[in-house]
Amino acid sequence: MALIKIKIDKIMIHQVHQREASETRIKPTRSNEFIKFDKEAMETFESRFINAVGSNSKAVEMDIVNQDKSDLPSIIDKLSTANDKDFKDLSYDVAERLTFAQQRKSIPGGIIVVFRGTFGGIPAKTFIGLMKAEVYSAYEKKMNKLTQEITLRLVHEALLTPATKLYKTAVFMLTKPNETKSLKEKWDVLVSDSQISQTDGKAAAKYFYSTFLGCGYPESSARTTKEFFEATAKFLNQLDITEEKRNDLRNALVSYLKYENTDIINPKDFANRYFELEDRDTFSDYLEDIGLPTNSFTKDIRHIESKLKTRKLSFSKNVKITAPSDVFKNYISIESIKKDSNEMSVNWTKVIIKDKIISQE
Repeated sequence: MALIKIKIDKIMIHQVHQREASETRIKPTRSNEFIKFDKEAMETFESRFINAVGSNSKAVEMDIVNQDKSDLPSIIDKLSTANDKDFKDLSYDVAERLTFAQQRKSIPGGIIVVFRGTFGGIPAKTFIGLMKAEVYSAYEKKMNKLTQEITLRLVHEALLTPATKLYKTAVFMLTKPNETKSLKEKWDVLVSDSQISQTDGKAAAKYFYSTFLGCGYPESSARTTKEFFEATAKFLNQLDITEEKRNDLRNALVSYLKYENTDIINPKDFANRYFELEDRDTFSDYLEDIGLPTNSFTKDIRHIESKLKTRKLSFSKNVKITAPSDVFKNYISIESIKKDSNEMSVNWTKVIIKDKIISQE
């Protein structure tokens, strides 16, 4: 579901601390007052939130797994209707859950921002947002020693300036509030980890999405990956391009799914990297028309591993060329021939195999 027309009405922040030892937890430092942004600061905060989990982001869908009363999804469910006092208390429970989840002393501290708002049209739906900013200094001195309130200036430093780029974000969207008692069915979840996504391609650190959020990858990821592969291959076959270009794009699709060190698929990213400008929007429209996502989703190639291992070419006269995908990419080149030596129109294919023949049957 698209996160559009958002309006945030409550924001709380608390400070979480890095463990001094793996077995020693430091209690989070609590703030007792809601954060009040001016208009400009709120717009910037909303923009950063949308950049992290909006439709053009690399955020991925996840399913709620843990639904016990003490698990974070249950706390989220209570936050959706909590009054001011309960919201403050429950937001601190979120900070304590994060402190528990950060079980290694190598995980840095920072602040956890808990906020509630609405999105969409009429009637608007509720969402709960969480953002952990991994800042290491400049915020202890901004805390009011009497009230322990973390000031607006801190949030501005931690979340609104380009200096702090490492942050983790999650949004729980209440899409079916009255139709089911199952939290998994009531809430849609998107998770983004700016640090992980840019390094090794994973959707998020496991301690964050699993131990803290109580979520996991959707069971449907393998099916969606298979459908994306098949739909993209079909789209390539329909493009008005040369066979050389079509072969290059097919090799790119296999490499994107099989060899790239990433746990996510981003169709827009794939299109921007490999398609001509005029084909990018057509590809997005094509995926939408057949019901496939155009934003990021979790990659799971279990259903297409055999198809990614081997490339095949078939010709009308029953000639076939088969090779492992990496060999096909590196040792076979294809060229279309439109005229023969007599300048007569033909529709031939020139195939060059960069290897010698070792046997014939």
